[in-house]
Amino acid sequence: MKFISFIFILSISIGQWTTFQMDESSYLSKKSKTIFRTAGFAATHNFPVEITEKNRIAIGLSTLKGVSANGFLPMISGKMTVSWNLSLRGRMAAYSAEEGTVQAYGWGLSLNPSKDKEISKWIINMDSGKLNSNDALIVSAIQASATRQYNLNKFPVYVGFGLNILNANPKSLLDKKYQGKKEIQTNFINVGTKISMDGLSLIPQLWFGSQYTMVSVNIVGTF
Repeated sequence: MKFISFIFILSISIGQWTTFQMDESSYLSKKSKTIFRTAGFAATHNFPVEITEKNRIAIGLSTLKGVSANGFLPMISGKMTVSWNLSLRGRMAAYSAEEGTVQAYGWGLSLNPSKDKEISKWIINMDSGKLNSNDALIVSAIQASATRQYNLNKFPVYVGFGLNILNANPKSLLDKKYQGKKEIQTNFINVGTKISMDGLSLIPQLWFGSQYTMVSVNIVGTF
């Protein structure tokens, strides 16, 4: 319970630094597209964590930072094993930022493409989610990715690739030559590792796209 309370308090504290203020001159500007991608990647964010038959549930805090975006974006995530090769997950956020209330939620699944319980190093991920920033910006996104685990000495290294597709609805620009929803597709690769400490897992990740780069740090506990 102490760990769960810590996750909620830290999420609310970090959320005070997040901003989704767009470039009012154009929702097609580089700054606006960066904000759209930050929201889209946050709503579909996932991290690699092994859940055993003994500990079938994982809860963690994900903190995301776009390299060219302002502030940090926290997400509270949970994951549950359904069968030996399938797990379900969800994520949520609700806090006050500079421009008002930010709400986000999402869900997804991970599938190990193995047969007869022969565990594969590959994991297939499907995720979807939505972020609403004070009714001024609404972004919905879906993401498909594949991740493979490698072992470097005693540290696992995760390498993956995927596609993120988002639809952005910048309602704050309704009176500024608003042209409707904007769809953005981003191909990406991601690299991460896992460090175990005191029963928790620290999972840093880097996400690289052609026009977007993001860093995420995840603190995860299993139960």
